[in-house]
Amino acid sequence: MTLPLTGITVVELGSSLAGPFCTRVLADMGAEVIKVEPPESGDPSRAWGKDKLAGVSAAFQTINKEKRSVVADFRNPADIARLKKYIAENADIVLQNLRPGIADRIGLGAEATLATNDRIIYCNIAAYGNEGPYRELPGYDVLLQAFSGIVDATGYEGDAPARVGVPVIDIGTGLWATIGILAALHRRGENGPGCIVDAAMLDTAIAWQNFGVATMAAGGQAPRRSGLKGPMVVPNNAYQCADGLLFITVGTDQQFVKFCDVIENPDLASDPRFARNVDRVKNEELLVEIINAALGQQSCARWSELLNSLDVPNAPIQSLEDAIDHEQTQASGIIQQSPDGDFQLVGLPLKFDGTRPGFRRAAPDLGEATAEIWPEEES
Repeated sequence: MTLPLTGITVVELGSSLAGPFCTRVLADMGAEVIKVEPPESGDPSRAWGKDKLAGVSAAFQTINKEKRSVVADFRNPADIARLKKYIAENADIVLQNLRPGIADRIGLGAEATLATNDRIIYCNIAAYGNEGPYRELPGYDVLLQAFSGIVDATGYEGDAPARVGVPVIDIGTGLWATIGILAALHRRGENGPGCIVDAAMLDTAIAWQNFGVATMAAGGQAPRRSGLKGPMVVPNNAYQCADGLLFITVGTDQQFVKFCDVIENPDLASDPRFARNVDRVKNEELLVEIINAALGQQSCARWSELLNSLDVPNAPIQSLEDAIDHEQTQASGIIQQSPDGDFQLVGLPLKFDGTRPGFRRAAPDLGEATAEIWPEEES
């Protein structure tokens, strides 16, 4: 299979997660990604945590698979010069998420880069964006979760706030950057100009809360901590079965009729307290008692089987180990074996013409491509 971005060259000037996640997606789709790292230690994420895969941190391995690595010392004018030359002559896309101001200071910022090749698509990723009083501050995922109100709205009512259990801001910002880059690449076409794309972690954090912003604009309240209880529709929570919790989300009144049939209480569907979603929202506490009393008679697996038979949305609360081992996940092919067969990582959550891009190359050793990309005679 010829991947969609085959023939596209990307130069990554960055580290940690948001920027490298973007370029990992581009690499999965066929682009050649050249990761520029400082000598000696490389990207700091190479050393994150105690769990290693193929000699580097598990985090670095999964975010940097499919890439090549070159080393460049940003304090060395010769390294800067050959990097500029390589970008001008070879790059279609440049992505940077260096600390604010560094790229411009060393002559590798967007304007300087496009001055050498106006067809380049240059993407900046920043914590707080390129405007405002915080524009020069660095940031990590949880800091933007905290700053944006996500931490404040996560957890159980009356308990301490909580961070989201996955790096939603880093990964989300990487995805927005990918979307922007692909849109700019489409606009450029065969003969069009390049583009400067700006993505920011704060923008992502606020964008994830567009429902909350809209609710407040309509006169409602900001999101509050509600544990497992979901917004807007009822039932939309985890309910107690005989052996554990089962998540059930009923999105329509028609689904509620089916749900009532499954729990052998069909009269609930015509009860004026519960017949419409607006009624169920008003009387949720009473409905939860009725649902828990019914579901407590059988196991999660049995209720899930019955609900699935009538297309009533539900899911067990599983651990990551359970989710990966489940036959549905295994059938999807999203978990892929490394080329040497030593470990597994998550693949690209997309297919092209029915085929998911494979796991072609593990994360690179530090500087493994330096001699190939910058031959000795050019240094």
